[in-house]
Amino acid sequence: MAGVGLDGPALAQLWTFHQLLHARNDDGDLTRLRAFGTMVALHYVDCLLVAQKLAESDALDGPVVDIGSGAGFPGIPLALARPQTTFVLSEGRHRRVAFLTDAVAALGLGAQVHVFGHQIHAGTQGLPLPVRGIVTRALERVPVTLARTRHLVPPGGTAVFLKGPHCDDELVEAAQHFGRAWRLERDEAYAIPATTHRRRLVVFRRLDDPAEVARRRTRDIDSEANPDMKRWASLLQGRGVRKEGLALLAGARTVPEALRDFPHRAVELLVPRGTIEVPTDAPPGLAVTVLAPLLFRSLDTSGTGQPLLVVAAPDLPVWDGRIVGCTLAIPFQDPENVGAVLRSAAAFGVEDVVLLEEAAHPFHPKALRAGGTAALRMRLWRGPSLKALATQDLAAPVIALSTEGQPLTGVAWPADFLLVAGVEGPGLPPELRAHAVAIPMTDGSESLNAGVAAAVAMYAWAVRESGR
Repeated sequence: MAGVGLDGPALAQLWTFHQLLHARNDDGDLTRLRAFGTMVALHYVDCLLVAQKLAESDALDGPVVDIGSGAGFPGIPLALARPQTTFVLSEGRHRRVAFLTDAVAALGLGAQVHVFGHQIHAGTQGLPLPVRGIVTRALERVPVTLARTRHLVPPGGTAVFLKGPHCDDELVEAAQHFGRAWRLERDEAYAIPATTHRRRLVVFRRLDDPAEVARRRTRDIDSEANPDMKRWASLLQGRGVRKEGLALLAGARTVPEALRDFPHRAVELLVPRGTIEVPTDAPPGLAVTVLAPLLFRSLDTSGTGQPLLVVAAPDLPVWDGRIVGCTLAIPFQDPENVGAVLRSAAAFGVEDVVLLEEAAHPFHPKALRAGGTAALRMRLWRGPSLKALATQDLAAPVIALSTEGQPLTGVAWPADFLLVAGVEGPGLPPELRAHAVAIPMTDGSESLNAGVAAAVAMYAWAVRESGR
């Protein structure tokens, strides 16, 4: 009547399965269906219809993992209908795992069907064997399943869904969010014969998405004793950056921006376990390393939770005294101030920055957090100390920032000059105070942050330059 069938041995196995299910389902925890006719139609026939519909397709060529198998649906009926296909039954609830284990043994399917007693999530590893596709029935929304299983399915593999009739919104959402990773290949509405129940068979084809971690992954690191892990940990300090010639970039905007604009600087991408995609601008050959969550958090000091990018920090050549346009000299010991002023300098068109001896390293993680990719966008020089600078005979004027200087509003900006940012604490050497300018403030204000004062001065210069 239903138009589906099994050969003699497989039919006997299905009957054995039904008897075992009926005997073990005393509290309805395995299946809520109890009536024989209902179980046949909604469990067995529905699964066997799918096997029939996909008989000429490669969608179940396997190995296939049944996600959320429960009491074995659709995995066990499909295994009986397709003895040439290997199935993995994934189920996280202990009682159901025990039932599936006993059912596989009772049916003599141990060589074809494997029980995986865990739920599948985005970072799941350790399946009994590599799989080519997934199948699931009445589990969750399609986009959710696609998101948490795509690391398991290789390009060309499939995801088969046995759904109810009203899943159009799920397919639209899947196309919006996973169009690069999955293509909808089949969407067939059907009815279970001799019933009023309507169903949908939905099949997605796995695409080769170069943005995915699974495609690029080179290794997993779980120990802080790993030599590379030690090297990356050293980059959290300026001396580590200087020794290794590397730096750590972090941030949901900063890392993609660096990959897009400075791909030649990218060395390696570090991601926490469970990450599915890397930024789309990542160079094709960029190595991706997956870190255990605790190790990743130890490097992600800003708590972004986003991939970290190891970049080659450019060498800082010794400053040759060249001064072109507004050349900025900074003595800040606080790396956040260094990063912030570099960001301002890049925004206002300053191209050369001299890091004085007192200054924190511009590729210190805190400097990069404050400055983003600014340090990669300009010429950085290693300069003398602030005291030595004050006594140097330079080829262009020096304009220093100090609360003791003349008002900024009266400054006649030279074509070329060295702008020396103020320094807190000891202040400027006497030789520089004689050529200092001050940012006008309201009465009662003691001073501005030195980085903010430098930004205001560079803005005033940039306004003058745009007027030219």
